[in-house]
Amino acid sequence: MAILKKLISSVGRKYKISEHFTLGEMACKDGSDLVLYSTELMAKLEELRAYVGGSITINSGYRTASYNRKIGGATLSQHTQGTAADIVVKKDGKVISAKLICCLCQSLGFRGIGYISENATHVDMRTSGSYRGDERKGYSGNVGGDFYKYFGIKKSQVEALKAKQEVKPEPKPQEEDKVTQAQFNQMMDTYLKQRAEESPSSWSEDARKWAESEGIIQGTGSGMEYKAFVTREQVMTFLYRFFKRK
Repeated sequence: MAILKKLISSVGRKYKISEHFTLGEMACKDGSDLVLYSTELMAKLEELRAYVGGSITINSGYRTASYNRKIGGATLSQHTQGTAADIVVKKDGKVISAKLICCLCQSLGFRGIGYISENATHVDMRTSGSYRGDERKGYSGNVGGDFYKYFGIKKSQVEALKAKQEVKPEPKPQEEDKVTQAQFNQMMDTYLKQRAEESPSSWSEDARKWAESEGIIQGTGSGMEYKAFVTREQVMTFLYRFFKRK
């Protein structure tokens, strides 16, 4: 994973930085052209989005140092490195409690998690260490490292957020085209005719000359038809001619 830099003026705000997120969503609110974003963070956001089967709004992504100071962000904010996002998560059109999201993000392995408000959550993928904080009380790791215990939330409550996997019906086997007896007979007649019209192989040349000269093979009105299949009736005729030959 890496921290990438993109200019909005070069690629546009709609430039996709992951499957469901664009460069404009991570851009600094001060209108800066340069945007930093962590590919690891975007991958984690996609994982979170897939888990709940809903949507994620990024309220604040990358921040320039000056903008971060202006809004009173943490001195060493992960936002200034492009590794953080403040998000609101929705499922079925309704905002999911940030308390539940904090717990879920802890289970999914986000390195930094902060409870901002009932609706908003800070998440980051800092390169080292971890952070678990109730940001109503400051930016320190003040929740004891475990949001489940801090908020009194059971894991079953978080597991209930998981999107149900859509069960795709087994594809129905394609019905084979029904062939009537008359159609089958016609196809066989065509096939046999094509076989009979094929030229004989070179390796049978001497045997063919001998059989023809002895009168064992006399052909039909359509020729010798050497590639045609042989019936029992024809085999008996060949044997009889061979037996009767002088």
